[in-house]
Amino acid sequence: MPTAGAGPRVRRLAHPDADIRARALGLPRSHPVLVVLGAGDDPGTDLAATVLPVLRAVLAAAARTGVTVVTAGADAGVAHLVGLAAEALDGRWPRLVGVAPSGRVAAEDAEPTGEEVRLNANHDTAVLVPGSRWGEELPALFRVVDAVAGAKRPALALLVGGDGVTRAALVEHLGRDRPLLVLAGTGGLADEIVHGHLAAGGGEAVDAVGEDRAGADRAGADRAGAERAVTGQVVAEEDPAAAAPPPTAPPPTAPPPTARPDDLAVLVRSGQVAVVHVDEGPDRVVAVLVRVLTGRPGAEVGHTAPPATIWPRPRFRPPEPHPVVDPGYVLDYPRLADAIHEANQLVAPALHECEVAALRARERARLLVALAIAAGFATTLFAALQVWLRDVPWPGVLLAASGAVAAVLAVVARHGEDPDARLRAERLRALYFDHLAAPPAADDAEREERARELSAAVARHRYEPVSRA
Repeated sequence: MPTAGAGPRVRRLAHPDADIRARALGLPRSHPVLVVLGAGDDPGTDLAATVLPVLRAVLAAAARTGVTVVTAGADAGVAHLVGLAAEALDGRWPRLVGVAPSGRVAAEDAEPTGEEVRLNANHDTAVLVPGSRWGEELPALFRVVDAVAGAKRPALALLVGGDGVTRAALVEHLGRDRPLLVLAGTGGLADEIVHGHLAAGGGEAVDAVGEDRAGADRAGADRAGAERAVTGQVVAEEDPAAAAPPPTAPPPTAPPPTARPDDLAVLVRSGQVAVVHVDEGPDRVVAVLVRVLTGRPGAEVGHTAPPATIWPRPRFRPPEPHPVVDPGYVLDYPRLADAIHEANQLVAPALHECEVAALRARERARLLVALAIAAGFATTLFAALQVWLRDVPWPGVLLAASGAVAAVLAVVARHGEDPDARLRAERLRALYFDHLAAPPAADDAEREERARELSAAVARHRYEPVSRA
């Protein structure tokens, strides 16, 4: 799936551990950074069609807030989807920076050979790191993030799917105490995190760090020296002599150190991690992105309730919808992931609508009460004027009018709230948590039956007459 574009400016590092300065590479400084992580192989058509609108909204929000986006830079996998999403923004996308090993990409006008892939043409800058395997670029990638973000700007990682190389990248990212947003429903490592399968499948995923993320076969491994990255050590295959480099050749670049299989599980459990399902739409993802990247480093990923207001607002503005349950909750209780997703899809929209209706009626009642109090003060003022100006009739007229207005406002404000909407919201919230408390479905048929029953219950609480019995 090639993309159209002028192509990125290529910057080559002389050494994998070379010092990275933003100005020398033509990159901005002191900018928030979004690192988009995911598998290097192309996703299926259905998944790509679902993820693409989310990435478009993410790039548009990043462009508005001055965020620099960092990817693998290759024209394959998630990095390709990022470039494809940028095409829909008519050139108003943020700075896109790709970091890749030089032995796996064809830079500039070169034709790809062997297992190489092209650089994505819609990226602004491509930083090529000496190396022949995916994963060897990770230390340089996070040095690029450090150079752009600095100490005063936040850096957020967005996980879409993921493979063994992505696992090593997450260990590096979370090890720096930076926030992570997991896009659930995209398969791979993202769903492993959501469902709590990291400890069980960690060893296999770490073994995959040394393999080609674009789907290379065993011949590519033999050509690279018949070595695989296994928990940070290079182990020779059947013939140790064949794995050793010739005496005249320079020593091969060592793969990046990888963590133990359970390190990622510990970092995810202890770190700042939010989970948003891809079916929940782009708005939820953008809300987390804007909240983290427009704040200070270390800002919380979860939702914070706004402070209570004393005076009513003359013009009501409905609040933004927010999760009933913190998205990071599924990391502690992964078996609730499916139930939380179903409740967010079926119950949460109706709950938000009823809460907004109840809040609108409450604000209207508070405004009427405030006006009634003001009319009462006016009545007192006009009464004082009437006593002072005994021979003038107009204070008495105003006194009678303000008293009548205060009485009418007090009666109307007493019945201004909407108890039906408030009761519907309370019952829908109870239905939400009843669904979470139910035992897990045994199979797909039972899950679909529960979803139908939940939809019927939502419709009943939302539209049928409210009974207070």
